[in-house]
Amino acid sequence: MDNFIGIGFSRLYCEEDNVMYDKIDITIKSDEEFFKVVDEFVNEGKYFFIKFFGISEEIERRLNYIITKIFSKYNREDLADIIYTCVKELVLNASKANIKRVVFEENDIDLDDEKSFIEGMLKFKEELSEAKLPKYIKELNKRGLYISVAFYHSPDGVRIEVVNNVSMTKFEDKRIREKLKKAMQYDDISQFYLEQGDELEGAGLGIALIVMLLKGVGVDPALFRISGPGKDYVMARIEVPLTDKYVSVRESNRVLA
Repeated sequence: MDNFIGIGFSRLYCEEDNVMYDKIDITIKSDEEFFKVVDEFVNEGKYFFIKFFGISEEIERRLNYIITKIFSKYNREDLADIIYTCVKELVLNASKANIKRVVFEENDIDLDDEKSFIEGMLKFKEELSEAKLPKYIKELNKRGLYISVAFYHSPDGVRIEVVNNVSMTKFEDKRIREKLKKAMQYDDISQFYLEQGDELEGAGLGIALIVMLLKGVGVDPALFRISGPGKDYVMARIEVPLTDKYVSVRESNRVLA
């Protein structure tokens, strides 16, 4: 079974739809065909998303191509590698979350019980390996678990949203909020690891890395957001202003309110 599912046109998410970045408009097999479609979409200023089951070399290659193409369009090639690294980290986290859900269901782990959750995490760490992704693609497909990465871009800024359609428990949300808060206080990833390392879920290094990389290129880390509690999906968003005219999602929502 193929890991890559397809490309869709980005639509505004409506709560009543109960679906986010789900409907695929184009199915693609080869990189050559994929790159051609991406070139067309970016050149025409279209918003779009790609959908797949989990991280792989193919997905990394395609994400890197999209991000490089978008930032090159606006003459900000200097940001491409940094933003790609951030997005790759978010996709890796989303892949882990979906596979974790499969492992938890197979082992009857209670997500709302902290002791059971920790036992499940230890089991999950035994299973965690990119080499094992092909083993899980069939299970992820059977359970309808996927990842979508959406791209919004204009001369004023770029917004990238990584979504995986599993719910986040209050316990998981608390851990993420704590990692984000602590990461904001550091500029050195090694210092963060030494002082805030968390053996249960990869030391929280992914979130800290993103915060520090964004700081390093002058992007306010407050433009990196993760949402999920009370919803049937988790969304991580990175916004990269390119001009002073850029309006963030949070500012836009505040104006509408």
